[in-house]
Amino acid sequence: MLDREQFISGQNIADTLGVSRTAIWKTIQSLKEEGYSIESVTSKGYHLKNPPKYLSPTALSVLIGQSGLFSNVEYFTTTPSTQKEAFRMLSETKDSFMVVAEEQTQGRGRFDRHWDSPGKTGIYISLVLRPNIPITEIIRFNLFISLAISKSLDEAFGVDTGIKWPNDIYLDDKKICGFLTEVVSESGVINAIICGIGINIFKDDSRLKIPTATSIEDIIGSSEKIDVDSFMERFLDNIEIYYNRFLNEPFSLIREDWKEKSIIFGKELRITETGSMFMARALDINEDGFLEVLDEEGNIRKIISADIEL
Repeated sequence: MLDREQFISGQNIADTLGVSRTAIWKTIQSLKEEGYSIESVTSKGYHLKNPPKYLSPTALSVLIGQSGLFSNVEYFTTTPSTQKEAFRMLSETKDSFMVVAEEQTQGRGRFDRHWDSPGKTGIYISLVLRPNIPITEIIRFNLFISLAISKSLDEAFGVDTGIKWPNDIYLDDKKICGFLTEVVSESGVINAIICGIGINIFKDDSRLKIPTATSIEDIIGSSEKIDVDSFMERFLDNIEIYYNRFLNEPFSLIREDWKEKSIIFGKELRITETGSMFMARALDINEDGFLEVLDEEGNIRKIISADIEL
């Protein structure tokens, strides 16, 4: 009700919600503590001037309440890892849910690499999804989700991100987001997908030590307004859209969209698979989501899972 240009009286809010003026006042104070800038004027009421700089638990709860995919969200000020929290909570519900943290002290990416996750500089999320599909479909999942994340960043911040197969999002030739997909399966069927996503939003001094990393604020500048709540609205919408497409459509229907976003084709790549490393040039991605590359010996290889360096 506060998300509007004009003032609204506390009595109006109380009457509409069927609660006391005291309850309204207490809630306004709680929102201010979360970082909302709310103007209060006698005889006029309340006016929302600005949302918090960082992700708001209240806004998240509202978005989850509107979601057709996620049933609830768990929010942590700090945690070792949203992935660890998500795995811990798996047995508590059969629904899909989200875990969000302001800070991770033991964040990790693919191949158990450390993911630097300082407080209130990035968005750290684990999505828990219950698809009940063959485990071989996880390759397609990464392709659909990477497109959803890339699209959300572009829409919210007016940037043009690219995808580095299979799990990284780049901006201006530097990594801005990575995601880690893990599964719980039985007899070849996935019971749960746990997808951990880390997105660099604000500038951070520790990131200066990593020449291949960047953030939204580094790219668009600190003078531009960065509305994290607005980004999360687009993010949840796109995750739901592309997750439903993943469940119901072949990769071929988004293949051209994905290729347009890819930053690896026509480039020399250092590819590390289990026990081996080789140089190759990316040629294409087939309809099953396998990467096709041409190695230095002139052989075309299909890559299912590997670490790729540009």
